[in-house]
Amino acid sequence: MHCYFAFLVLRFTLSMTIIASAPTRIDLAGGTLDLEPLYLFHPGACSVNLAVTLPATVRLSPRRGTAVDLIARDRRQTVRAAALRKLSDRRLPLLVAAARHFMPATGFTLVTDCAAPAGSGLGGSSSLAIALVAAFRKWQRLPLNRDETLTIAKGIETSVIQVPTGFQDYLPALYGGLNVWHFGVSGIRHEPLRLSTGFMKILERQLVLAYTGVPHFSGMNNWEIFKRHVDGNQKIYNLFEQLWDNALAMASALKAQNLAQVARVLNRDWATRKKLAPGVSTPKIDRLIADGKRVGVIGSRVCGAGGGGCMALLVKTGKAEILRLWLNNKKIRVLPYNIDIQGLKLKTNNA
Repeated sequence: MHCYFAFLVLRFTLSMTIIASAPTRIDLAGGTLDLEPLYLFHPGACSVNLAVTLPATVRLSPRRGTAVDLIARDRRQTVRAAALRKLSDRRLPLLVAAARHFMPATGFTLVTDCAAPAGSGLGGSSSLAIALVAAFRKWQRLPLNRDETLTIAKGIETSVIQVPTGFQDYLPALYGGLNVWHFGVSGIRHEPLRLSTGFMKILERQLVLAYTGVPHFSGMNNWEIFKRHVDGNQKIYNLFEQLWDNALAMASALKAQNLAQVARVLNRDWATRKKLAPGVSTPKIDRLIADGKRVGVIGSRVCGAGGGGCMALLVKTGKAEILRLWLNNKKIRVLPYNIDIQGLKLKTNNA
């Protein structure tokens, strides 16, 4: 009887596909304050960000035998091996690292996709790490514990990119919504901002997301900043104090549902970020920000650590469509999105 039950469980497992999806995010203020232990140098540190419907998606299908297929659709890459232990980590290293952490007993097909462009500054790789961990935990019948999922996903990605990672990219992927994340000696405190539906719709419509076409690697900018801060650079310390103040100001502006104040803080935070390290901005980004004011942009910043990727452009009421047309004429891709209020989504389809 026991053997027959085990057979049924195995048969059921081999006929299912696990689908995990996690949103990416637009960071609004306080970025880089989420790096541990840097936030401990600034008591009361926080970050403010917004989860958006440009998700990282994972489809995990167990199969008979030991063969493994890894397919990254957005990167147009496929890696195959006769067994997990024979996989090379030179290609699709994040997928390989996640699979090796869980070491499933049978083969599988893993298909991933990310709606955010690679190097967009929207935290796509961190969202993908969250979705990967959730899918493998579901397969191995482990509880979907947010804290454990966060710890494992962050650890896996850090081991792959070999530089410190912060928390702010993983948290919106888990929780969704518009949030203030408070960092301190007791850990992370989550403060969801439950604003009126009307204001959220205005924010969604007026905050335009534009991809510059130049990918970036946030880890390198953050690593340089991290080293200088730990070495006791007073200029960096003072800039982090400004980031701390900007994040509090952004939280206050959002709570007041004051779009003009949100724009002012966006500009202030970007001005602070540009001073952190060379390469955070580029001549192309500077020109776009300056020229954007002529078509109604009142607040702007580059998402993530800068150097390329996406720009968040807050435009005057009624000017969003004009801005989109202007960006299209400049061959700059506008990324349509909605605010994601769910966070990580997980389901199972049976064949």
